[in-house]
Amino acid sequence: MITSVLLALVAQVAAPTPGPANFDSWLAYIRPKPAELGFEEAAWKSTFWEAVVESQKTSKPILLWAMNGHPMGCT
Repeated sequence: MITSVLLALVAQVAAPTPGPANFDSWLAYIRPKPAELGFEEAAWKSTFWEAVVESQKTSKPILLWAMNGHPMGCT
């Protein structure tokens, strides 16, 4: 009973559709905010060895970000 009522309510709610009239608001919503771009300021190293050498000089830890497989899950 409750499920059918919820489904009926969801069916009546129209999803917003991007279009020429609201393009600017969608663009502002989609683009990353300055607080979300902090990773660009990190001193990323292209090789692990560069990070090891700097870590030893500065006595700071290393964050190793590793991934296995295709980024879109297409393996």
